[in-house]
Amino acid sequence: MIFKKLFFLCGLYLLITPVMAADLQRASFSNGVQLIVEEDHSAPVAMVQIWLKVGGRDELPGKTGLAHVFEHMMFKGSKKLEAGEFSKIISTMGGSDNAFTSTDYTAYFETVPSAQVSRVLKMEAERFANLKLRDKDFQSEIKVIMEERRMRTEDNANSRMFEELSAASLRLHPYRNPVIGWMQDLEALTIQDVKAFYKKHYVPANVTVVVVGDVDFREVKKVVQRSFGKMNAKKVVARFNPKEPEPLGAKRVEVVVPAQLPLVAFTLPVPAWEPHRNDKEVAAIALATELLAGGKSAILNQVLVNEKRVAISAGAGYDPFTMGLDLWYAYGATGIGQDVAQFEQAFWALMDEMGQVLPDQRKFEAAKLRMVANSVFAQDSLYLRAKHIGILETVGIGADEQDRWLDLIRQVTPEQVRDAFKIWFKPSRATTGVLLPQAVES
Repeated sequence: MIFKKLFFLCGLYLLITPVMAADLQRASFSNGVQLIVEEDHSAPVAMVQIWLKVGGRDELPGKTGLAHVFEHMMFKGSKKLEAGEFSKIISTMGGSDNAFTSTDYTAYFETVPSAQVSRVLKMEAERFANLKLRDKDFQSEIKVIMEERRMRTEDNANSRMFEELSAASLRLHPYRNPVIGWMQDLEALTIQDVKAFYKKHYVPANVTVVVVGDVDFREVKKVVQRSFGKMNAKKVVARFNPKEPEPLGAKRVEVVVPAQLPLVAFTLPVPAWEPHRNDKEVAAIALATELLAGGKSAILNQVLVNEKRVAISAGAGYDPFTMGLDLWYAYGATGIGQDVAQFEQAFWALMDEMGQVLPDQRKFEAAKLRMVANSVFAQDSLYLRAKHIGILETVGIGADEQDRWLDLIRQVTPEQVRDAFKIWFKPSRATTGVLLPQAVES
């Protein structure tokens, strides 16, 4: 049975391997704006994304949350567009729009009929260059953001624990701060802070325009030249990207808040992808994480939940597409009668075992297949294709590396995965966070 399954997986692997994204077409403009287009004429639709090299990492101490504030302020009106008018126009086209902020970037995106791409790009450039930034709009939106923080973090015990864990895990790196900002910072922000942030970071050389869909590169290039490309060049501030010191020993944080059940999590700083410098080790960490937490055969669930029964659920995560490092994490949710200490002991025993023996060959090949298949199937989504291009370009990896990443995953050996566990997943490098439910008075 095992041989038949392996034969099937290998056959499917071969079918998936040749599928690749279309060629990327690029243009650079004198003021620093970058354009990347991937033509896809299968349907008269296009995805427009405007990427900014600014995120939570670019905020000053005491001013956290500003990058996310701008995600809101970009919809509050500009010289030619009233508040909310941008989204209304997109909706009238039959399209949709939204935005998101992360530690490394901010992005604004629209899915629209391809015939409307030129108009959308002109509107994006107009609001980028001519935001009104009125204090009354800011005062309204900062209240919305504070309520968003209350709902997502302060009223969510697990989120509060992970936020405290991240803050304790890193000494220098800005990934220790929440993208939405600390509440005390949000309460103290002013419209002057907003305007200073806009002047400093919303400059042409921080912009990458990504368009994927039924468009002609030459026409898009002309439109971007007449819109974003006409903006005055401005000085770009070097991004804050410190080198995080290697942990000197294990750390621990306990969070006591009202909650139903305990939760334990571990974070470990691991390298992000730097092409041609750490290809093999980063691909091995990615595959090791997939083995632990991906698919129905996920080892964390199989061993810690099903076999040892020290948790009711478990998982792990890793993002190789960041700037410099990623805060790798794993967690276990313990149920009634399950002891947090037993989960911790079982978790580190499993990590030690994974660092000494080669992974099961069937699970190893299945994990590779899932990673490749997920990347290939994502090609069905214009949004995901454009997003992957934007992320790689904005964090400095380069969008042209996207196909090579899959090659690196295919080339990972069992020995490299074993060594990744041995080198990186050690309790002496970890910060442990424990959520301890607080009794609620009746």
